[in-house]
Amino acid sequence: MLVVIRNVSLVFTFVVISVLSSIAPIKWQGNHLARGFKSKTLFRSCPPNSDPKYNRQIILDELNRILEKSIPRYGEFPSKDFFVFDLTDPSNNYKLTGDGLPEQRCINFINNHAYHFSPAELFYSESHIGILEDGNLKVFRSINCKESKDKLDDVIAYVSKKLEASPSKEDTITRLKHYRRYGLYKKIDETSSYCSYGEIPENSDSLYSRGRILRQFGEITSSASKNRKMYYPLYRIEESRAAGFFVYDLTDTANKQTSLLERIEFKDNHVYHFADIDLPFSFSNIAVLNDGKLKIFKSINCEGKGDSLGDVVRYLTEKLRNDKNKDEIIERVKSYRKYGIYSSFNGLSAPQCQKATKKNGS
Repeated sequence: MLVVIRNVSLVFTFVVISVLSSIAPIKWQGNHLARGFKSKTLFRSCPPNSDPKYNRQIILDELNRILEKSIPRYGEFPSKDFFVFDLTDPSNNYKLTGDGLPEQRCINFINNHAYHFSPAELFYSESHIGILEDGNLKVFRSINCKESKDKLDDVIAYVSKKLEASPSKEDTITRLKHYRRYGLYKKIDETSSYCSYGEIPENSDSLYSRGRILRQFGEITSSASKNRKMYYPLYRIEESRAAGFFVYDLTDTANKQTSLLERIEFKDNHVYHFADIDLPFSFSNIAVLNDGKLKIFKSINCEGKGDSLGDVVRYLTEKLRNDKNKDEIIERVKSYRKYGIYSSFNGLSAPQCQKATKKNGS
């Protein structure tokens, strides 16, 4: 359910408005902290929130309260491990310490920024998106769960309109389309969230398992940059979709996965481009599927680090010699970076090839 929290900065009474416009007042007690959540002690060494419209401690307490209400089981936890990632600037984030999670940072809550927040335990990780707007907090709840009334396409439409004139619009939307990448998840026994995703269709070509290939792509993309692992320890593959990298079919460009709203089809004899969506780590790989096997050319946009575009073209010129669409496919391969989505990160808007791992692993 979409909610709007009024006056999250200075006033201690605010209103929750549902999508049906019913109004229910909630009394806010400024000194209240949810059981096990100790934001006041966590931020003693932090400077004041950079945007004076918002109080860091008050907003974190409210995000925790929203999760408790949305996910009753989370409300019973003795400790409150949850994360918050700023999708406008993902280097601005918050994680509680413990169980392998990195230390929390002095997150800043900034007007017109969108935030992904969820319990850290993977089994209970129902993803919420919050948008700060002029002292108010608009929240879309549990958007990764089929039964939720709020959906990712609702969030994309809302944020696109909200940020229409903002220079950060395209980067924010790109990250929002891959929001599950921007989080840190703890696994105990379960390997996925308990909430229902719905039926996941099989890959249309029985020679290939979509999930297995995506995991292989994720491993290749992950190994290409040690620097990326400072920020994101892994790529998520959920519902046979990749979060954090795109896959584009250069044989049939209508077949792609550039967001968590799409699923790629892996087809025999097709050529694919895949890379990280964050530009500093966006080292391009080309995969060719042939009789159930994969031929992969790595980091082709980083000279001296992997394979070259010439290697790919020579291979395809021979492989596709009897394909009537050979010239068209090879032309797309030559302009492969056109077929992808990218966002800047930490002020960087180009692949940092000097940070790429060489093909031999050094």
